Amino acid sequence: MSFFSRLSNGWDLAKISLSTINSNRSLLLFPVFSVVSLVLVLATFFGGTFFFIGDELEVLFNDEQYGNLVGYGLVFLYYLINFFVIVFFNSALIHCAVKILNGEETSLQEGMSFAWSRVDKIFAWSVLSATVGTLLQALQNAGKIGEIAASLIGIAWSILTFFVVPVLIYEDKGVIESVKESGRLMKQKWGESLAANVSFGVFHFLGILVAVGIGILLSSVSVVLGIVAGVAIVLLVSTVMSAAQTVFVAAVYNHVTGRPVGNFDGDALDSVFITK
Repeated sequence: MSFFSRLSNGWDLAKISLSTINSNRSLLLFPVFSVVSLVLVLATFFGGTFFFIGDELEVLFNDEQYGNLVGYGLVFLYYLINFFVIVFFNSALIHCAVKILNGEETSLQEGMSFAWSRVDKIFAWSVLSATVGTLLQALQNAGKIGEIAASLIGIAWSILTFFVVPVLIYEDKGVIESVKESGRLMKQKWGESLAANVSFGVFHFLGILVAVGIGILLSSVSVVLGIVAGVAIVLLVSTVMSAAQTVFVAAVYNHVTGRPVGNFDGDALDSVFITK
């Protein structure tokens, strides 16, 4: 299949994902909850940390022996909180999306309850993700070669862990086993590399263009109104695209494991990846 055929299929898959979200708009609440929770938790944690021990942290940062250690420790905590919040709500959203693709009824409460029942696995995965993220950050700080290496490793890690969240929450496997299973599914079913699928990015970009256009038009009436409207539309587009991409992951996982995929086409889902 040609590159442009893959892009065409990717466009169709993105539209189906968006259509699924449009038919089940309550799913949009999961990314909203994720962002709000992340902001509140990070603000409380780091704000409280610097309020109570800000002076001590400044001394530690300037310490030749412990400065880098403290810095990377905070990077790790940031990644840990970030990954935990995002993965928790993504797990809830994936569960609800899988139920919908299976033709079953679901609810926000069911999704949240399911994610909470897997909280130990979610935390373990967050610890591993935070560790990898911190190591990649350290590699990036090692110079130009380190930046290139970190980028390549980051891409490989993203491909390897594409199915980790659904595998982790649905199968009786630990974190390391889930990573291995995710890699096995990628290699066995489609090969080692994701195809060039930019459709979600195109939708996101078009949404931002619309937001900017509306913001500029409204700025002729009121600058504040234009800015508020533009930011609100960007946030809405980002929320919708985040939910749609998670639905897409749920559909791909269902397809890989032989489960119903709703309105998604199996051949189109296969085309998203490059065979070995």
